[in-house]
Amino acid sequence: MTTFVRVLFLILFAIIVLAVFNLLKIFVLSKLKVNKWIVLALAIIAFVLPIVLRIQGNIVTPVFSGIFVILLLWFIDLQQGRIKKKDEKKVNIRPKAKPNRVKHMNKDNNK
Repeated sequence: MTTFVRVLFLILFAIIVLAVFNLLKIFVLSKLKVNKWIVLALAIIAFVLPIVLRIQGNIVTPVFSGIFVILLLWFIDLQQGRIKKKDEKKVNIRPKAKPNRVKHMNKDNNK
């Protein structure tokens, strides 16, 4: 029975983390402009910190795991370009209309 409960907890945890990540991606992460390497460094810190501090607990361990997974998924999205920066606009260089050119061409043709 304990194995079934652990597997059920793992599936529930994965669903919750993915749902939280998708909500964060829509409302928060797309608006933040952060270097992708900073996000990766934070993910590594979130992965190593519980090991270094020897943190154990029923609540703390899944929280750090969830933070690590969210940061790692955010890094992957930044790496693949799924989260685009809104400030980047394509510059379209169009020639300026010169209405006097047509008038001068007609005068030159009449001479």
